[in-house]
Amino acid sequence: MDTKRNPSPEYKEKAGRNAIKAINQWNPNIIIAVDDNAQKFVAMHYNNSKAINIVFTGVNASVDTYGYDKAKNVTGILERIPFQEFREIFVQILPKNKRRIVHISDSSVTSQLVHEELTNVDWSPLKLVKSFQCETFKEWKEVIKNVDKIGDILLVTHYHTLQDENGKTMSPTDVMAWTAENVKIPDIGCWGFFVKDGGMMSIAVSPYEQGEEAAKMAVKIIEEKIPPNEIEVKINSLYVVHMRGDKLKERNISPPKMLEAFAKATNNYYE
Repeated sequence: MDTKRNPSPEYKEKAGRNAIKAINQWNPNIIIAVDDNAQKFVAMHYNNSKAINIVFTGVNASVDTYGYDKAKNVTGILERIPFQEFREIFVQILPKNKRRIVHISDSSVTSQLVHEELTNVDWSPLKLVKSFQCETFKEWKEVIKNVDKIGDILLVTHYHTLQDENGKTMSPTDVMAWTAENVKIPDIGCWGFFVKDGGMMSIAVSPYEQGEEAAKMAVKIIEEKIPPNEIEVKINSLYVVHMRGDKLKERNISPPKMLEAFAKATNNYYE
């Protein structure tokens, strides 16, 4: 649907209608719907369909948001950022007199859900001092330029719907290239693309688990004839570590050796 790069309500509605039209033409046995927009604009329209089952994945909202808790033809895997693991790593890599966390993201639906989730986390002995949700790259740059005045570490989630001065969606790579050059405190992300785009380090939700579990559920429904509502909804449990060596040195950060070894062993360590 490409709604990250095209975040306007009009585009989302149109992409949803096109997807529904294609599904109705193909008449599949199962829809595998990825991310929250796919649920809202497409998949949930097939709740309790007798012909089409739904397997969701990459979902940050709760199942009742899309009526899945009352649908007999739905199962899937939720996506939850491992904030407790982030807290433990922050404690290990930050000096005891530096405990202030600042979060920044775009203003997408996914980011709103992440914001609600992280503001309910017990971060002690650290403190989440501010969570920014930016609509434009201009707003984003203002936060980054001044973030060292209020925080000791920057937690970054999505940045894929930021708009430039002409209302055009920014390239995520360009956003992170600028951010990596201008941020003055350690930065850590929640997905692998954050480090690939130039960030220092990420503890990432495993995309492999999200895809593999959804595929296993689809196979159970098709080949084993198990009704979707008899397949337990799962929450992700696997994580992938990504690191960028030059940025770690630049920020004077020494990550736990085990995490560094894990990143190198999985080819997710960038010199």
